[in-house]
Amino acid sequence: MSGAYERLLDTAERLFSERGYTAVTLRDIGTELGISHASLYYHVPGGKEELFVEVTERSLARHRVGLFKAISQAKPILQEQLRAAARWFLSQPPVDLSRLSRLDLPALNQVQAERLTKVAYESILQPIEQIFVTASEHQHYRVVYPILLASSFIQIIGTIHDADRYTTTPVKDMADEMIAVLLRGIEPRSENSS
Repeated sequence: MSGAYERLLDTAERLFSERGYTAVTLRDIGTELGISHASLYYHVPGGKEELFVEVTERSLARHRVGLFKAISQAKPILQEQLRAAARWFLSQPPVDLSRLSRLDLPALNQVQAERLTKVAYESILQPIEQIFVTASEHQHYRVVYPILLASSFIQIIGTIHDADRYTTTPVKDMADEMIAVLLRGIEPRSENSS
């Protein structure tokens, strides 16, 4: 991969991540790179959609690898694995799955939207969902909807991602507190409590 193409991917990924698919034009990307938007078609003949799909898949692949590594290096305890996942997410540019599903994917052709939905699930949601499933099976947590817990966790961490703009509390401390709150909601209960 050439250095120019790598710069193109990095710039496009950053702009799409910050603003979303519908708000970014090839002209915006070209301006950031100092080239005409028409020149971008040399690298991405399929245009903006092709570029968006490529950089989104690249970002999700990076998350899949990083999350797997972070989770597998943590102790096999729910809280520790969630902390490891949170640290990974906080070390990366934010992933806005909500915007992706509500705004970006509907603007793509159906085949590409379905493809990115599958990749996003496998890369981001499924690893977190599996943490909750395993905790339910082996640590006796009450996990009824693991996908909902995974999605909530990711949204919470996404919110924390930029919270350091408004407080002096370190984001990792905020993440730990929110993980504790989440875990209190699913902790095992005795049969006498309701």
